[in-house]
Amino acid sequence: MLVATFVALVALTILTCAMAMVDLGSWDMPVTLGIATVKALLVALIFMHLLHDKLFNSLLLLSAVLFMALFIGMALLDSNEYQPQIRELIYDKQAEAPPL
Repeated sequence: MLVATFVALVALTILTCAMAMVDLGSWDMPVTLGIATVKALLVALIFMHLLHDKLFNSLLLLSAVLFMALFIGMALLDSNEYQPQIRELIYDKQAEAPPL
């Protein structure tokens, strides 16, 4: 079981590195976060022995993952909402800058 987990983690790490060379547009971050989530679940379930542990400990892990996903989701929504204003500010500052 440990060897299979190690092989899966190495394969997912190689996949993560390969993702740096592939342009998926707006899907880059969700795919990469999905791979990282699978890797984290493998580590938690196998190496932290949550697979055969009490249900309460698994519920604690799931609640932590839920709140982390909520935090990341809200941060992404906020940055996507204000991205046009940030770009406009950058373009305005570049237009005002004296030429080199």
